[in-house]
Amino acid sequence: MRIPSRAQVDAFCGSPTTRYQRIAGILAPLILLGSIVYILIIWKKLPERIPTHYNFAGEIDGYGGRGSLLLMPIIGLVTDLTVAVCERFPKSWNTGVRITVLNRVRVYRVLRDMMADLRLSCALAFAGFAIYQANLPEQFSGNVTGIMLILIFAPLVRYFIRLARAR
Repeated sequence: MRIPSRAQVDAFCGSPTTRYQRIAGILAPLILLGSIVYILIIWKKLPERIPTHYNFAGEIDGYGGRGSLLLMPIIGLVTDLTVAVCERFPKSWNTGVRITVLNRVRVYRVLRDMMADLRLSCALAFAGFAIYQANLPEQFSGNVTGIMLILIFAPLVRYFIRLARAR
């Protein structure tokens, strides 16, 4: 067992990083990098112009160069890096809950779990969307947008409920 530094104890009030949080911290950027590698592997098979935007009916209404496929995983990596940095500064978190001596370990644990889930779900959403788009659908499936939104917002809703109970 690793003994936390004094700064970590002060920052997280003795709430140690869990195995799940460490795995999520490694897996999220690997998923995004994997999608970039996948796109680069199939790069020569991709046409010069690919669909980049679809209207509400699911029809293509925008095209771009194949380099635009890399945009989603790169946005995902920037998002993951931002959450990872925010994770290191718990005193700056707006928890929505008053932190007390009695609840702080539980509240920080819930929030760190939420960030781990958010990192994984955003990685899956951004990488999945890029891979879907790389397979050149002629008709966009509205289910993909719904799945992407669920992947991003489900952890937030789940943890707002958990955080309310941690009060």
